[in-house]
Amino acid sequence: MTSLRKKTLIIIGATLIGLIIVLYMSSQVIIVNSFAYLEQEELKNDVQGARNSLYAEMENIEKKTVDWAVWDESYDFVQQRNQRYIDSYLMDETFINQRINFALFYNTSNDLVYSKGVDISTNNRTLPPRDLIEHLETNSYLLQHENGSSKKTGLLFLTDTPVIVTSQPVIRSYGDNSISGTVLMGRFLDQAEIDLLSDENYLTLDIKHAENSSMITEEPDMMLDSGEYLFVNPANERMIYGSIMLDDIYGEPSIVLDAGVPRHIYQQSKATMTYFIMILLLSGAVFGVVTMSLLENLFISRLNNLNKEIRYIGENQSFSRRIFEEGDDEISKLTVSMNRMFESLEKSDELVSKRDATIQAIIEAMPDMVFQIKEDGRVCNYKLSTDECLYESPDIPLDIKIDDVLPHEIAAREMEIIQEVLKNGKMQIMQYQLPVKGEVRDLEARIVVNGENEVLSVVKDITEVKQAEEARKKDILLKEIHHRVKNNLQIISSLLRLQSRKFTDSEVVEAFRESQHRARSMALAHENLYNSKNLENIDLQTYIPTLVDYLVSSYGFSRDSIKIHINIKNIIFGIDTSIPIGLIINELVSNSLKHAFREGTGEIRVELYPEEDGFVLKVSDNGSGFPEEVDIRDADSLGLQLVSSLVEQIEGNIELDRSHGTEFTITFKELSYKRRDY
Repeated sequence: MTSLRKKTLIIIGATLIGLIIVLYMSSQVIIVNSFAYLEQEELKNDVQGARNSLYAEMENIEKKTVDWAVWDESYDFVQQRNQRYIDSYLMDETFINQRINFALFYNTSNDLVYSKGVDISTNNRTLPPRDLIEHLETNSYLLQHENGSSKKTGLLFLTDTPVIVTSQPVIRSYGDNSISGTVLMGRFLDQAEIDLLSDENYLTLDIKHAENSSMITEEPDMMLDSGEYLFVNPANERMIYGSIMLDDIYGEPSIVLDAGVPRHIYQQSKATMTYFIMILLLSGAVFGVVTMSLLENLFISRLNNLNKEIRYIGENQSFSRRIFEEGDDEISKLTVSMNRMFESLEKSDELVSKRDATIQAIIEAMPDMVFQIKEDGRVCNYKLSTDECLYESPDIPLDIKIDDVLPHEIAAREMEIIQEVLKNGKMQIMQYQLPVKGEVRDLEARIVVNGENEVLSVVKDITEVKQAEEARKKDILLKEIHHRVKNNLQIISSLLRLQSRKFTDSEVVEAFRESQHRARSMALAHENLYNSKNLENIDLQTYIPTLVDYLVSSYGFSRDSIKIHINIKNIIFGIDTSIPIGLIINELVSNSLKHAFREGTGEIRVELYPEEDGFVLKVSDNGSGFPEEVDIRDADSLGLQLVSSLVEQIEGNIELDRSHGTEFTITFKELSYKRRDY
């Protein structure tokens, strides 16, 4: 058992911990989110700067290319391809100084006039970019210019390397704006160039094709001032990456610029939260110690002293002893109340003694058998009709269990009832039969709680009472059965009379057969009633399958050709409901067997189940379907008229579904049994 001191300590500790957690979580949301916002804003600015630097490089190359494109010398070179132009102007030093990796000159027929490549990182001549030349052979967009002011500058991904490309028309410096060809110049964004951009922006940059980037997700985190969406990816606690999608020279979003930034702001937020939680823990510890000290002096120590006094009085039965406590607070008032209680207990001893004597006298006068049983089934005391009274426990514990007194099945059932009584505290009644001196006797046990983990079982012989009840019940039921059989015979007679009036001579055989089926359905109900131990109700789980099997057989079908599916479980009706239900099923199943299966095969389903405060009966088939022109509530068919009448008799409602074959659904409530007196 947990002491009050421990409980108080737990409560205060839990309160402080909860308060610290709430404060920590609140500060986590406020402070960390603020730092996260600052971190993302810094990342946004850095990525914006890197993007601007990249576009500045593109603009710079574009301006340098203008000097080559708008020049009379270039205009003549594209048309004549003179060697003097190459020797004078297209020198390696020119490419290196202007930091251009390649130059391509095309005439107006899109024929390559001249190409040159230089590795500006090693200052050595290289081959012209073959993949770009091949790209232009299949895609002439960069070689087409509408007028002399046209410029096409942007990024292009060649194999594994991004490149800045600018394409401009070659025109004369003044006057004539005719185009003699196209000049393309560019710079490879290899690792050396990317490192220069990274150093310029104090970032870790990378340029990839969109297909090779894993940082572009479905939802962007924010938008740059230049309009690109920014995707944020905190890689680890030291680096955070921002990615933007850039359009290539064709205007397609296919190039990703990744920028990595050290997470200085994030590290500062962690340090701030560490200092904050340390302050919270220190403050909580000081508050807890001070609070516990005050509670110990003002309450807990006094309650411990009071508890010791009460325990002493209880263990020694010293109800005449009194407790003294100074003060005028709640503990002092509790002491006064305890003293009054001890005074009342002292006076009640005499009343308890008198009550014990009364109980003993009552048990002595009882003619029934009484057993005092523990939770595990041990009989700790008992009284038979001729033995001494059950009141004082025996000096030696009894080694008897109810399995030793009762058969196993009855003992197991009584153990279940004992557990239920101990659980809910309510008396339970159990009836069973035992052979006594060669005769089976009916016994009734009333089981009640008798203290903790213990019950009293008062057993009474009710054989004569049961025999009298059974005799009276059988007499009444036999009279009822005779009355019902007479009524059913009258129904059969009425049905035959109706059939003879309805049909012509050519249909007499069919009419009599239908009448026979109706009579048979009632006869089966009585047969089930006679064979049942319960003479008032019919088990439909037995009755309905027998009826359906009879109908299938009588119409010449086999169970292989007509599949029968019956779903009726644990439903028992009185005969006032069972007879109409049997007749309804008889009519609907007969109707299916006569009209639904033109091919001689099919399925019939009969379902009966409870729903809310009533029942649902469904009879369906997968045959040719019920005629649309026939109204089941106003039909000429005697069978359908009888179904409607029987549905009204059981106060039900019938619905027809023609969407998949034919399905009748009848909702109804079980009719209350009405006794008929002669």
